[in-house]
Amino acid sequence: MPNSRPRRNGWSTIGLGLSVLFAVGAFAYFALAGTPIRGAVIGLLILLAGVWEYRRKLQDVVVAESYEAEAEAQRRENRR
Repeated sequence: MPNSRPRRNGWSTIGLGLSVLFAVGAFAYFALAGTPIRGAVIGLLILLAGVWEYRRKLQDVVVAESYEAEAEAQRRENRR
């Protein structure tokens, strides 16, 4: 299953990219409205939330792969 990992990471990367775009959009909106500090704070919070979610999804993939590897090893051992 080597093809499944890039697809999973791809969706995580797309989510991170959307988070970055939304953070930039929030900053631009508030900066144009005359409150760039508020825009920077909101943009930073959105960006941090996106990075946190990205790292959590990658960690979920690593844990799932370790469970799959362990289950495969047990299946091989039981076949003997």
